[in-house]
Amino acid sequence: MNMESMNTVKFVLKSIYRWYKMSVLFFFLTVLFFIGGCASSVKLKNENLSAQFSYSGDYLAPQVSAFQFADDSLRILFSIPDKGLLFKNSGDKYMALLNLEYAFYSSYSSSQIVDSGSVNFQVESAAETAPFSGIVNVKFIAESRLILKLVFRDVHRNTEAQRHLPLKGVKIISQQRVLFSDSIGMPVFENYVSGGGKLKLDPGSLSFDSFWVRCYFKEYPLAVLPFRVVDDPVFEMRSDSVFKLYRSDLGEISLRRNGIYFFQKDTAGLEGFALNRFDADFPKVTRAEQLIESTRYITTRKEYMQLMNEADKKAALDKFWLEIGGQPERARNLIRSYYNRVQEANRLFSSYLEGWKTDRGMIHMIFGKPQSVYRNAETEQWTYSNIPGFPDMLFLFRKMNNPFTENDYALIRQPLYENVWYIAVDQWRQGRIVNEN
Repeated sequence: MNMESMNTVKFVLKSIYRWYKMSVLFFFLTVLFFIGGCASSVKLKNENLSAQFSYSGDYLAPQVSAFQFADDSLRILFSIPDKGLLFKNSGDKYMALLNLEYAFYSSYSSSQIVDSGSVNFQVESAAETAPFSGIVNVKFIAESRLILKLVFRDVHRNTEAQRHLPLKGVKIISQQRVLFSDSIGMPVFENYVSGGGKLKLDPGSLSFDSFWVRCYFKEYPLAVLPFRVVDDPVFEMRSDSVFKLYRSDLGEISLRRNGIYFFQKDTAGLEGFALNRFDADFPKVTRAEQLIESTRYITTRKEYMQLMNEADKKAALDKFWLEIGGQPERARNLIRSYYNRVQEANRLFSSYLEGWKTDRGMIHMIFGKPQSVYRNAETEQWTYSNIPGFPDMLFLFRKMNNPFTENDYALIRQPLYENVWYIAVDQWRQGRIVNEN
């Protein structure tokens, strides 16, 4: 082959190689574009929410709330617990990096993002350990409901946590239109407060001269067993008492009794926002009576009454768990797991009553954390799979139209749940934790 021919071959080979590289690059860019397009079009109803169960060993575990402090502005407030972020040495100080992404969706069933954004926080390690709290102000004008999706990322630890907040239209008097804070100025992130203490109510852009507060001090029953088909409970709106708060009173509010406090402009309607007061240690259960009450799903009626009637309730309860566990270490493990589930149920599912008494709380306490949780505007679906000794299970909860809370879901009960329920209760009573993670 002469030199000219060899140069021609080299030129062709180089051209083929360049074409190959460009083709590969184009292929990967196409794939990335496709993946990116798919990621941006994910519907909230297709996202698994089971990661929102945050046990004591989990990181981040943010508390969040949304406060519409002006007609066209929303304030996202959050708090990351102590040791929730990973701090690294940056030379003369230890720093953590937190990224918060937010997106407003028109509904759970829509992939349409109304607005979105991202904020970075550089957090310097304090001399004393304390939660990290942050605020993000965003523009917000909506005539109808939206869903706010929040994604928190600890950059150093490479972990994330998601939260979804349902938001109502700007013209509706609801929880997002006001901000409760405690005596030291910390926001009240949940729909409840623990025990007494003074509260402050910031009415934002609401121009009312006063609020009516309807009080409900009733004891509400715990959830009915999942296989007993019953009618949905009908909530009686007639309150036990009513009092009036003027704007001058909003800096120092006292909730003197456990119960529901429903704040309204006009008691003739159903618009308003509620705050519950529970026991001082809530969402934990610490008193002997509370500890016994929350065993009701795994005790017989006779056992339960005997425990409640004992003079030394704590000793009687310890004996109950020791008899189930068979030996002290096993009993301690059972107690730790069971009451962690009680606390988590209180944190996640409290509505107009304590979370462990709700339908979702009941299922969570007995069967543990579900493998998947999917939610749309009307329902929340839980699935369990690969639990030794159990078939795959699905529990469907309907969202209730409750004027006090967006967090009230009722189980669609089925007689077919009876067998798996008693298998699970029997395992607990034999000293075995169902679905131990």
